[in-house]
Amino acid sequence: MYLSHPVRRMRDDPGEAPATLVVELDDGAEPAGLHDTLTDAGGGVVEELGFDCWLVRLPEAGVAELCSLSGVVRIETDATLERTVDETVEGERSEPPESEDTREV
Repeated sequence: MYLSHPVRRMRDDPGEAPATLVVELDDGAEPAGLHDTLTDAGGGVVEELGFDCWLVRLPEAGVAELCSLSGVVRIETDATLERTVDETVEGERSEPPESEDTREV
């Protein structure tokens, strides 16, 4: 099982803040166990992400129990979802060349 460094820190030394994590389960694992573990820890599923992954939120004190759940393949912080391309950054020129037609049809 892969645990990101921040998740290992939460597991070993939980703080007071809630944690928002991405949890990936093995192909054959039933998500009911994940839901039960989260409920017992005072958390829940925020969103099903697909590909056997869920965005979950729970108190840091429940992270150790989540890490011990059978069928877990990977747990990372939700920061992994924030890696996107910044489309506001433009190349060397800030305006399109005069020869390009940018009108909408």
